[in-house]
Amino acid sequence: MRIPKISYLFISALLLSVSCSKDSETDSDKENSQAGGPDSENPETGKPETGNANKAKAQQLYADYYKASQNTESDISWTGSVPECRPGTVPQETLEKIFLRLSYFRKAVGLNNGIANNTTKSEKAQKAALMMHANGTLEHYPPSDWKCFTADGDEAAGKSLLTTTKNAAAIDSYIRDQGSDNYPVGHRRWLLWPRLQEIGVGNTSSYNAMWVIGNPGTRPADTPEFIAWPPQGYLPKQLAYPRWSFSIAKADFENTEISMRVKNGENIALEIEELTGIYGDNTIVWGPDVNTNALTEDTTYTISLNNVVIEGSLKDFEYEVTLFDVSQ
Repeated sequence: MRIPKISYLFISALLLSVSCSKDSETDSDKENSQAGGPDSENPETGKPETGNANKAKAQQLYADYYKASQNTESDISWTGSVPECRPGTVPQETLEKIFLRLSYFRKAVGLNNGIANNTTKSEKAQKAALMMHANGTLEHYPPSDWKCFTADGDEAAGKSLLTTTKNAAAIDSYIRDQGSDNYPVGHRRWLLWPRLQEIGVGNTSSYNAMWVIGNPGTRPADTPEFIAWPPQGYLPKQLAYPRWSFSIAKADFENTEISMRVKNGENIALEIEELTGIYGDNTIVWGPDVNTNALTEDTTYTISLNNVVIEGSLKDFEYEVTLFDVSQ
């Protein structure tokens, strides 16, 4: 059994936890529960839309939110300084791109509620990001003898996601959740949590801290029945990361069986990860034998989950994910 390197916090009688991601990536409306679902209806005509229309929506969402938030060489990550232990601030343009990238992933799974920037949390998260940068590592409970240590930074470190990736690309790092310690996809679960209503953002030229713990909102009335990544419907293959996940609040996945197949085709081998219920909504995670780099045409996968227990009753789920090459 793998024991994740994580820390535990009791908040509002809920057992919560945050984690860190050593993922150094290079910077380079709700329909049918999930954005761009295959059976969505046109709000003007009320008629089902074709797959091509849903693919076009997925492409437009990518252009308007993901591509629009890409980092450029002229982006300034922060105004601080490690030698002076000056936390500085995150320039507004960079901050807006971080929030735009977060909006992309949330809208892709069918979440439309806005996420606010809590400026007090951001100020403290900035101090946490500075501490990670100054000491060249990630730590939720930094020792007091750390360079650039502050009480505010220490507080934020214990309540934030942490990654060795800067700017909007930090969101990708969190959603990807690669690495052996990140098998429960805790970062992804926090950022795609329907009750998330505010965050604090800290960012340097090499590190990011994102305060997600505390002050959850109510679950939006239009929350999809489940939150999955990759989501139901169309998604750029470039964003279908090796770990797939499926979340429902209070669901019991202890005896859940998962199967995947290419639509009308062969079954896909997969490995289910160990269950961990301490991040956001209850989630089951699996790694399918899918090489997205090898996909040369739109490919649809059918995912089936059997024996999900919800409020004492068994329920089965089946949905489709179509991966396409957004660069073509």
